Amino acid sequence: MTSHQQPATTHQSSTPSSRERASGWARIAALSAGVAAGLASVVGAGLIAVPAAVLHETGSGAVLTWLVAALACLPMIMLFRDTVVGSARSADPLRATIRAGLGPRAAAMVPLMFAMVVVVGLPSGAVMAARNLTAIMQVPVSEIALAALLLGVAVAINLRGRTLGSAIERSGAVVLVAALIGVVTWSLLHPTRSPDVLPDGPALALVPAGALIAFWAFIGFENLTFLARELPDPRRDFAPVAMTTLALLLALVLALTLAVVVQTAQADPVTGVVDAVRSTPWGGVVAGVLAASGLLGMALNAVAWTRGVGAVISAAAADGILPRTFAAAPDATPRRAVLLLSAGFTVSLTILLVRPDLVVDMLGAASGVFVLIYIMCIVAYVRTAGLRVWSVANLLLVPLMAWTLISSGSRAIFPVAVLLVAAVIAVIRTKTGSLPDDR
Repeated sequence: MTSHQQPATTHQSSTPSSRERASGWARIAALSAGVAAGLASVVGAGLIAVPAAVLHETGSGAVLTWLVAALACLPMIMLFRDTVVGSARSADPLRATIRAGLGPRAAAMVPLMFAMVVVVGLPSGAVMAARNLTAIMQVPVSEIALAALLLGVAVAINLRGRTLGSAIERSGAVVLVAALIGVVTWSLLHPTRSPDVLPDGPALALVPAGALIAFWAFIGFENLTFLARELPDPRRDFAPVAMTTLALLLALVLALTLAVVVQTAQADPVTGVVDAVRSTPWGGVVAGVLAASGLLGMALNAVAWTRGVGAVISAAAADGILPRTFAAAPDATPRRAVLLLSAGFTVSLTILLVRPDLVVDMLGAASGVFVLIYIMCIVAYVRTAGLRVWSVANLLLVPLMAWTLISSGSRAIFPVAVLLVAAVIAVIRTKTGSLPDDR
């Protein structure tokens, strides 16, 4: 009987139990939700337009340009990973990193800057996506009304709680990826020319400038740090989730690039992708699917960023950086913070209703605020981590980021104003005793 029992014992130890299998599937589901949140944090109105802009800038060097831009994202992702590893359960790991490297006043500026930039960036992106849809479909619908509906839905979803938001992101990400794959496949099945994706000498010289454009298509991974607490194990899971998201985004932009180059040698920097798919059979329908995909991507972006920044505002209020009325329990829905953001959305949409020509300037201004936040994060990271591989790699990005801000001209006024306002508020909160001053 002993000899009979031994194989049974061995077999039992080598076979996963139902509980282990269940936990394994739960982990996969949680990680997929993290990837969906990462994708939603990065995609937006620019997903459809930027591939054409990069192709127009670099020609046959477009594919190489996207690969270079993706590599340029790695240092920032590693920075974000280390912030999460250092404060995995914090609602704002970036603030914790800046606090360690630059002090409490600088750290107090971060949630203020994110709040001010998201109420400008999301409405501007929503109007741009709505404008693309109405132009492509040629329907007499107010772009402001469509953008307001998009943001209103994002706010309503977040007021219901993060569970609904996460579910929307998962299903929306699947629909978005499937739609883009369908559009790209249709274009590749109906080519009009052989694609030219091997860069020649002149194209190689254009890669650095093109990579700078392409790099900003990947803005948004910092929002994943705000949502890291939703992962099963933030310290362990953040890096694979972020890297998977980056790989998926790279695959999408490369596919959209190929969809253009098989149709034309000269892409319009704004409408190039739409023009390419419109030239295929049933082009109007395909272009409509593409435009709807852009609007869906912007909607997912609004859901993810409203949830992430809402959590940042709530945590900042709990710590005395903002009025405590906006604070919520750690695992509760930050409804007052979300409503505060919705008020900001309303102001920006009102401005765009009066001055619709400002949409590009507002998008550029919002990008400038991200540049300043990135620079603050990098400097703090270098001061805390020292001169290591990833800190040095991030440090090398600072001159490029500063150059993009300086070259933006008058659009840099808003980022500088946001920085100054955040600094003044942080100083006032410190002097009034609302914010501990432990420099």
